[in-house]
Amino acid sequence: IELDPNEADTRAALSDIAVLAGRVEEGLEHIRKAFRLNPLPASWYYLTLGQAQYAAGEYEAAVETLRRDETYRTSSRRFLAASLAQLGRLDEARAEVELFLVGNPHFTTRHWATTEPFRDAATLEHFVDGYRKAGLPE
Repeated sequence: IELDPNEADTRAALSDIAVLAGRVEEGLEHIRKAFRLNPLPASWYYLTLGQAQYAAGEYEAAVETLRRDETYRTSSRRFLAASLAQLGRLDEARAEVELFLVGNPHFTTRHWATTEPFRDAATLEHFVDGYRKAGLPE
């Protein structure tokens, strides 16, 4: 960032890092700037934005982002399912879980939680809560 503050991919990656550290608003700022800098972003930008929106409790925005065609080439369905579950839309959440598990049959919430490099326990628990509500395997 010091060398090139307008490097969009770096900004997008910093969003993920900030969310993992529990600095959710900073993460949202980074990914929004990445979108401004790169008008034709890679599909993973939408995954990163949806993840940050979920972490911020912006569930409707996360659903809108994660339902974009671009996200279906990513592992976004787990975040979409969690967002839907937090909104109480459990039938839709469970349908997304089923689709996610087709491509990720060995996924478990526990394994995911222990392997993701979260630095903030509250942010991690927020994701785990959404996964459980959505019906992802423990």
